[in-house]
Amino acid sequence: MNPYISELFDKITKLEDFQDDCIKSGCLSTVITIGTQILELEKEVKKISNIIHPLIPEPWASMSADEIIKGLGVYK
Repeated sequence: MNPYISELFDKITKLEDFQDDCIKSGCLSTVITIGTQILELEKEVKKISNIIHPLIPEPWASMSADEIIKGLGVYK
């Protein structure tokens, strides 16, 4: 997978985890801010994905054929 897109997915996951913690503690303004950041990162992933290959969604768009085949459990 494209390293930059992989990094964006990691950031999204971390923000979602932090957002869950904030929801439990009742920090509504922080939850809204994090939600906005997640949406911005998701837009960036979509934009990059469309540039790499507009018909294939992430994470597959930036993966090599070998990565896709390995992930599906299909062997050559």
